[in-house]
Amino acid sequence: MTFTIPLPEKISLNSQLGRVHWTIRDRQNRDFQTAVFLAAHQSQISAFSGPFPCHIEYRFKMRGRGLDSSNLAYMAKLVEDGLVHSGIIPDDCPKYVRAMTLITEKGEDEVEVTLR
Repeated sequence: MTFTIPLPEKISLNSQLGRVHWTIRDRQNRDFQTAVFLAAHQSQISAFSGPFPCHIEYRFKMRGRGLDSSNLAYMAKLVEDGLVHSGIIPDDCPKYVRAMTLITEKGEDEVEVTLR
């Protein structure tokens, strides 16, 4: 299963290590959950039927200077929480998600999510 989500914003893991206020993290989480929900609804994506545990590949496409692949981890976590919130995966614990791959490349400020 593959679908694309527009990035609400570009957030580096480095920016979160500076102890960002919880209200900012909360807003970021809501923004990403909404983006996942709307993209899944628009693409008519429903619950992933497995097999579980799955592997999630995040292909982050960004205009301008992209982020280092390890700095994509925070946004991947926000997307993963959105997958749970939208009912696409039951949970993000090891029983349901075994691994993730983070890929960075030039593109149009979006993330292509593949579950396999």
